[in-house]
Amino acid sequence: MPARILFDEAHSEAWTIRPEVAHAMQPAHPADASYAAAAEALRARGFSVRAGGLELAEADVLVIAHPSRPEYERVVPGGVPRFTEPELEAIEAFVAAGGGLVVLGETEQEKYGANLDELLGRFGLRIEHDTVQDYEHHRQAPSWVLADLPDGARGIEGDVLARVSEVCFYRTGTVSGAGRVLARTHASASTPCAPLALAATYGAGRVVAFADSDLFG
Repeated sequence: MPARILFDEAHSEAWTIRPEVAHAMQPAHPADASYAAAAEALRARGFSVRAGGLELAEADVLVIAHPSRPEYERVVPGGVPRFTEPELEAIEAFVAAGGGLVVLGETEQEKYGANLDELLGRFGLRIEHDTVQDYEHHRQAPSWVLADLPDGARGIEGDVLARVSEVCFYRTGTVSGAGRVLARTHASASTPCAPLALAATYGAGRVVAFADSDLFG
């Protein structure tokens, strides 16, 4: 049975996998709000992918892609960027029972009005309020942060970065907490050697937190 991936689109997210919703959010350039290509790439590899609310009984992996107040981002209509306490508890129980959780944050995370810190804090992670710059590795656009991909992301627990040789984070914060570093800043960055993506286990499940959401659009 293929893994079932659920993109939450009930909490004012800045990204959607539905092309028609992306067009309504960003008429001039729908790709600025669209993860449709990412969803299709997953489907092409045999995954079941859909958008919805927190119907966790029908999912194996939950993706939360940058909830935001509409003052800062064009967002999926309806909903608010904060998860209720029962929703936080439901997500925690989902991961503990073996579910996967992917959380995409953003630069200057605290301003968007989301409570991803409350969610990720349950798993020992946090997206820091930061904007990284690295002139040495991308002088023409230092806020486009080329990541250092440590060898520790590859190993007997599974090659999380299979077929990935380079990653660029576009205007990113950093992630903190106990976990497996998938990507980090270089020593030359304004926040040196800091995680940009972390994977952590929790109960029977796994959580991956990214400090930037503009990675897969």
